[in-house]
Amino acid sequence: YRLSDRFYDLLIKKFDRSGRGTVAFDDFIQACVSIQTLTTAFSQHDHLKTGEITINYEDFLLLVFSLKT
Repeated sequence: YRLSDRFYDLLIKKFDRSGRGTVAFDDFIQACVSIQTLTTAFSQHDHLKTGEITINYEDFLLLVFSLKT
């Protein structure tokens, strides 16, 4: 996947518990699990495998709140 620097910066901030701009190994594993969970949920709606989906707001909320992260 090609993701933006903005995304990587946010990911580091989310999983950096020390506040040093680094991610500990355990947190790295948790980040990987979270990304895999989100990717799987996204893929279920990406029927044409284009990397884009169109869903309404309620379906988005159902998707997000049904995730086990």
